[in-house]
Amino acid sequence: MSTQRSGLLSASIAFVALLLAMLACTAPGLTVPPTITAVVIETSTTTPQATDMPATPVASAPSPTPMPASPTTPPTPTITATPALTGTTKLQTNIRNGPGAGYTLLASLAPGLSVKLTGRSADKSWWQIDFTASPDGRGWVLAANVNVGAGVNIDALPIASAPPLPTAVPIVATVTAAPGTIPAFRADKAELAAGECTTLRWDVDNVEAVFLNSGSGDMPVVGHDTLVICPEDTYTYTLRVVNKDKSEQRFAYTVKIAGCGGAPIISLFEASATEIKAGEKVTIAWAVSCAQALYFKEGGNQRVPVAGHDSDEFQPSKTTSYHLIVFGKDGSRIDKDITVNVVP
Repeated sequence: MSTQRSGLLSASIAFVALLLAMLACTAPGLTVPPTITAVVIETSTTTPQATDMPATPVASAPSPTPMPASPTTPPTPTITATPALTGTTKLQTNIRNGPGAGYTLLASLAPGLSVKLTGRSADKSWWQIDFTASPDGRGWVLAANVNVGAGVNIDALPIASAPPLPTAVPIVATVTAAPGTIPAFRADKAELAAGECTTLRWDVDNVEAVFLNSGSGDMPVVGHDTLVICPEDTYTYTLRVVNKDKSEQRFAYTVKIAGCGGAPIISLFEASATEIKAGEKVTIAWAVSCAQALYFKEGGNQRVPVAGHDSDEFQPSKTTSYHLIVFGKDGSRIDKDITVNVVP
């Protein structure tokens, strides 16, 4: 009996335990802590051994690239400017586009004007000058009308090439004054002694233009005027008149030099003083007629062509001789000298 009770009690307890377990699984809010199983994982820590790896190359600093040496600037050469050759007009001087009276007239220069010489003709009878108004910036003047000074080296000027001559213009018939009337173009004397001068006169009205040729080509003039001339030889002067209707007339007048043969005539060659003090000036004057060519020379300087009637002023620093060299049409030559003494 007791054995049955004991067995029954054990069964009851087991049943209650099972029931409680079931209730615990379903009862809300009742948490059964889970069983935590610890798992130990063994790891071995291995210290890595040093490996013989090639060392990372260390970039060395680049060597400086040699820069090309700065070029040495050559010294600037000293340029000595060649002094410009200049001259001064002695009288009314025509500018032409070539070395000759047959070339076109460009302009006319009054006496005393300075011109820059840029060249010369081969025979030194014409100078090429700087003339900006012409198409090529150059003009030509008769050498005898320009004073370049006794000390100027004319040979330093280059020989300039001459342009072709213009097409010739037909000559207009010369007009002769009717008997008993005053001619439009005349001179005070028609015949002169060597070295003598006279005056040309002209009077024309109601015209477009008037040009006088006194030896260096047509020069523009006014209708009523005069000109003192000292011809070196017999010469025919012309006056060209352009009328309102563009027609032209030419008046001619010949002035004769008496006794002018092949030999030149020197009527004057003198100095204002033959002895001066240092720093003073002296004037040399000359008058030559019937000459083929005429040159003047100061001391040992280069000779230069001059006009037949002219003068020049000098200021010598020492005793100096002045020379006049004249060539005649017959090939003759005459030399004249004047010495000016310079004293302290």
